[in-house]
Parts: sequence; structure tokens; C-alpha cells
Amino acid sequence: MTRAISAILGGVRDVAFGRLTLFAVFNLVLALALTGGSAFAIIRYGVPLIPDGAGWLGYVSTAGEVAASLILIVLASALSPAASMIVGGFLFDFAAERVEKAIGAPKARAVPLTEGVGNGLKIALPALLLNLLVIPLYFVPVVNVFVFILLNGALMGREYATLAAARQMSFKEAVRLRNRHGASVFLVGLACSVIPFFAPLVGASAMVRLVEKLPRPDAAGRAR
Repeated sequence: MTRAISAILGGVRDVAFGRLTLFAVFNLVLALALTGGSAFAIIRYGVPLIPDGAGWLGYVSTAGEVAASLILIVLASALSPAASMIVGGFLFDFAAERVEKAIGAPKARAVPLTEGVGNGLKIALPALLLNLLVIPLYFVPVVNVFVFILLNGALMGREYATLAAARQMSFKEAVRLRNRHGASVFLVGLACSVIPFFAPLVGASAMVRLVEKLPRPDAAGRAR
């Protein structure tokens, strides 16, 4: 628990005070554009389908426009984690490399651009699909906050930990390390989920710091 909190604080410092600030601004701008554009496009082509007219039909039209505005907000919320992770996935390895150098971690393997793009899609698509599936819950006050944070916390923790650990070890070892320290990984993921547009950069820094502090598993999955 202490290691996770320390890693989170380190990640926030890196994003807020210089080491990853430019990456974070770039991620924020592109993720906001992608989120807003996607949500607006859905509403833009859906609202014209609402009937317009006088009398009762006018009330239907007005109600439809109000509902469309509400749906736009919910869609933007549901899309924001995936949009942020798509953009942030491209930047994850660049950010992780900067943090590794700063904390004196072993030199990681070079990650090709195509793999970085693949990483972005790999962590974004499950987030997108699951957030779309739980959209009905996002219309329920209070419940929506818990669902958003817990769901995306689990997704972000799982994927960011795997990506960070796989820079220093094999993919199988990275999965074993992530599973062995699930509570710490989930805690870092929760912290990321409350700042979705900055999550990939905070996650990269925090997970690199966390992985560096965790005992590595051996071939049988035992800590060594």
C-alpha cells in the first residue's frame, strides 16, 4: 500500500511539475478533441432523426433535444477514458523511458512505434467496449461515479502495470508480477481513473516507480 501511494505521488509530480508536463498537455488536447468530436458526431447524426412539428410533436422534439444534450454529456464521459488511452498509449513508452532514467531503473528494451500504437489500442478497446456496455448505469446518480472509477481503475491498473513491467521483463513475468501485487496495481489504477485525461502519463510514471520497487517473480511465480 505504501509503495503504491509513493508511486502515485511520484507520478503526479512528474506530470504537474515538469518531467512529463508537455506530454500531459499534448495528451489532454488530443484526447479532448477525440472525445468531444466522437460524442458530437453521434448526436449530430442522431438529433435530425427526432421528429419536429407543432402540438404534441413539438413537445416530443423539445424533449428529444434535451435528452440529446444529456446523452452527449454521458457519451463524453464514457468515451473519455478510451480516448485518453488511445492518445496516451502512443506516449506511454516515451514517458516511461524518461521516468526510468530519472529514478535510475535498468535500461528498458526499445519499443517500436508500431508496438506503441498497438499498446494504445490494446488498452483502449476494452475500456471503450466496457464503458459503452455500462452506459445505462451512467444515467444513475451516485452509481455512475462508482462504476466509472472502479471500472476504469481496474482497466487502467491492469494494463499500465503490464506495459510498464514488460519493459523490464518478459510479458509472462509482467503478468505474474501484476497478478501477485494486484492490490497495489488496482490502487494506482484508481488514482488514474479520477484524472482520465492525464491518466496515461500519471500511470506511466507511477507504474514504472511501482514496478521498480516490487520484488520480481521467478519462473514459478514466487517473489524473489
